[in-house]
Amino acid sequence: MGEASEPRFPDVGRGPGLPVDTTALGAAIDGFTSTVVGDFSVDDILRQLLQAATKVLQTDGAGVIVPGPNGGLTRIAFATSGAAEELERLQELLQEGPCRESHRSGRCVNLADLSHEGAWPAYQRRAVELGVRAVAAIPLRARERGWGVLDVYRAEPIPLGDDELGAVRTLANLATSYLVVADDRDRARRAQAELADRAMHDMLTGLPNRWVFLEQLAHALHRLRRRPGKVAVLFLDLDGLKYVNDTYGHFEGDRLITAFVEHVRSTLRPVDMMARIGGDEFVVLLEDIAHSEEATTVARRVVGAVSVPHQINGDAVPMSASVGIAVTDDPLRAAATLIAHADAAMYQAKRSGRGRITVFDPAEYARQRAGVAEEVRLAEELRRALTGGELEVHYQPIVDLADPRLFATEALLRWRHPSRGLVTAGAFIDTAERAGLLPLVGAWVLSTACRQAVEWEQTFGERSPRYLFMNLAPVELTEPLLIERTERTLATSGLPPERLVLEITESGLFQNATAAVHTAESLRSLGCGLAIDDFGTGYSSLSRLADIPAGTIKIDQTFSRHLPTNPGGTAVVSAVQALGNSLGRTVIAEGVETEDSLDELRRIGIRHVQGFLLARPMPADELSARLAADGFGRR
Repeated sequence: MGEASEPRFPDVGRGPGLPVDTTALGAAIDGFTSTVVGDFSVDDILRQLLQAATKVLQTDGAGVIVPGPNGGLTRIAFATSGAAEELERLQELLQEGPCRESHRSGRCVNLADLSHEGAWPAYQRRAVELGVRAVAAIPLRARERGWGVLDVYRAEPIPLGDDELGAVRTLANLATSYLVVADDRDRARRAQAELADRAMHDMLTGLPNRWVFLEQLAHALHRLRRRPGKVAVLFLDLDGLKYVNDTYGHFEGDRLITAFVEHVRSTLRPVDMMARIGGDEFVVLLEDIAHSEEATTVARRVVGAVSVPHQINGDAVPMSASVGIAVTDDPLRAAATLIAHADAAMYQAKRSGRGRITVFDPAEYARQRAGVAEEVRLAEELRRALTGGELEVHYQPIVDLADPRLFATEALLRWRHPSRGLVTAGAFIDTAERAGLLPLVGAWVLSTACRQAVEWEQTFGERSPRYLFMNLAPVELTEPLLIERTERTLATSGLPPERLVLEITESGLFQNATAAVHTAESLRSLGCGLAIDDFGTGYSSLSRLADIPAGTIKIDQTFSRHLPTNPGGTAVVSAVQALGNSLGRTVIAEGVETEDSLDELRRIGIRHVQGFLLARPMPADELSARLAADGFGRR
């Protein structure tokens, strides 16, 4: 074989070539129509193209090579046997040849004699050895994309003529149009399958979702009819996810979730099913277990596997799970009921601490359900109380031992229940929060107390309380309308903002530190004050007193109540008083119930006190009578 010259890629035929059998061409076109009907495949199209080209062009062989994932021509789709198949495989192996050139350029390669035309020595040498002289490569292109290349081979040095090239292009274009249709159809199917998969699986973990789990659990319960045994559901709650999301961000929270899932899966059998049914809630289905203890054993493995520190930015964050277990051998048990039982057991485990396991207890569940029913009833009664005039505000004086004028009153919510009598807020405030009524209740108390404070000012002048204290629940710190509502109420009632002091508990402050600081800053911008209630029972120490964003510190009654018999309490109160004075904070001792305690507080230097010894909480008219008698001064 002579030295190869640069290949020519003429876009037209080279002379007359061989005659085209128009009858065969028409039959080939009809063959496409009959082949690509119904649910035809890409292979059907390419196979038909190969057969049609062989018949119409009177070739000695043909092949189709299609592009691989990276766009290169990497694999044979179809080829006739013998020399054509071997030459196609050689192009696939070498990734070069007329087929590659045609795909790269998008033009036909039409060579008459491979013994001296072309630039692929290895391919050309083997073609001559196999008795192949002419080759034509016709690209299959549409939508600016190469779908493949058709190669046709002849033993004689006869390139494709104009008529032949026109015929093969007709076949190639027809095949390509069907390839486009098939691709569009397959893309639509993949999109539908992906949407269906997304609807059935969690995007982050790939786990099945609640509905898939419910269906599988229902099937497992149904199988108990034919094969007696037990089915168990483990309800897992990933402890501390909210903390990670709030502290490190949701990206790290997602990493924690995926690590948790990997740890849990490592403890399960291949046949066990795990699903994600909520942000931090997961369930596991255990089938074919002989004893309930097997479910507990699996739960212990899960708790052990996940009880490892999770690394976030160099910090070792504890990871743990609370697990509830529900087991049944009853094929008539509803799947949703079994999950609810496991869920109830999980919450019982969670109340006991992190990383606990609890097996469902029907008696305990019945008590919980009764409690839920009672809370629903109580919430409905509270809704009626809001509009029915059953709520009251009582006021407990806060006395300045060095000033006869009443220092302040604390507004305390009461409910005059039709059958239970006068009920303190502690008996229903949690229900109000869970029922979403706390903003309404809080707004009513604020409005009522502010109007009353203004009325006392107008009636008693200098003898009226200087400040109005009012409690805020921790959840109210994140209530978006709190500041706007407070500003509007102050404006409507006419109470100067500096006379309103809002109290939050020490634990509430540090559980919601970011929200509390924002709330404090917003309240200061209104001119209001902030007080820390129950100081000494929460998270802080004296060293953190300087960081607390409040002008008033209320020492918890557990320290005041037993003075002076409790030396430790005396030391705490003394330290808070000294530090508070140095920081310019007002210190109030709560829970003063005996003269001995009051005397000890005086000795320590506490000026502001609150408790039953001085006055119990009372309705507004009773406090008005006391103000008229000027009965709060204690020197």
